[in-house]
Amino acid sequence: MKISDKEGDGVRNDRNDKALLIFFAAGLLLCFTLAVFFPAPRFSERENRNLTEKPRFSLPALTNGTWETETDTYLTERFCLRTGCRALRAVTELTEGKREVSGIILGSDGSLLRRGNASPRTLAANLSGVRRLSESAEERGVPFTVAAVPRAVDVRADVLPALYLPETGLYQTLSETLPGALSLTELNGSGDFYATDHHLTTAGAFRAYLALCPSLEITPYTYEDFEVTCVSTAFAGTSDAAAGIPGVRPDKIELYRFAGDTDFTVIRDGTPAAFAGFYDTEKLTRRDQYTVFLGGNAGVTEVRQGEGDARPVLLLYRDSYGNALIPFLARHFRILAVDPRYTSAPLSSFLDGADLTLVFCGMQSLSETAMFR
Repeated sequence: MKISDKEGDGVRNDRNDKALLIFFAAGLLLCFTLAVFFPAPRFSERENRNLTEKPRFSLPALTNGTWETETDTYLTERFCLRTGCRALRAVTELTEGKREVSGIILGSDGSLLRRGNASPRTLAANLSGVRRLSESAEERGVPFTVAAVPRAVDVRADVLPALYLPETGLYQTLSETLPGALSLTELNGSGDFYATDHHLTTAGAFRAYLALCPSLEITPYTYEDFEVTCVSTAFAGTSDAAAGIPGVRPDKIELYRFAGDTDFTVIRDGTPAAFAGFYDTEKLTRRDQYTVFLGGNAGVTEVRQGEGDARPVLLLYRDSYGNALIPFLARHFRILAVDPRYTSAPLSSFLDGADLTLVFCGMQSLSETAMFR
């Protein structure tokens, strides 16, 4: 029997549909097999974070849907070709004309600016905690200064897309809750922030130091008092890790050195650091090179100049933005730096023995992370 052209087309379409279904089913099975038996490493060097662990199966987790959700996240994050897929996605979105990838805005100068996920409630809670600390300091007669480092995305309008509206409400809340607090919005140049990271460059930290000196009643050292040394030209920071855009030009890291800076001792959570002075140069061999400053984050960091340092004690409540600032302040004070994210001790307990207090945090931390309680 002769099959009509119409019937023949139907048979071919049916075969094509079946072949397509088999192809996709095989692809899904391959992806599942790779993720289960050949997962990507737990720690992602590219993203500088731990990826999701394989979820444990349980009947309650299955019935309430959490096992399915966690499994989906695991398969997505631990897929062995994850890095390449992230790069392909980033290139595709940029090719489509987008200026943002995974919450990272590509500036006109090539810099990567994190949009952030600010929470007015978190900011209000943190500022209320800072206000309580200031009241406790006032009761003890300890001078109290507050300074917030702005988010680059809020102050670098020169490189942002034309219709992007910077966030101003965060800084208004800061000034209304803590009158006299410094927002440091003058840190808005290309040299103040790393192009691939949310932190201040050493030059930006130096500018912040100069802005703080009047409030701390100290005479600042000048730029000529330091020797600027470049220790890395391959720093790719947190914004680069989040975006996954291939071919981004890395940053350089500079240190502002001065005679005798290796005589300072850094004590991290009660343990003297293995490096002399402020800089752990061994960290320059790792992905997160910003940890060259003081060796990275710690709950309580003490900085002393030699034995028997009897200089005034500056109590510094800070996040990671303070790491690059401390070498400048340590030329004037003995430092007791507290990162509220990494200590469970009552924050007001550190006020005893302090001669003056400074809160120095990024607006990103203040508006996204519960720090001051």
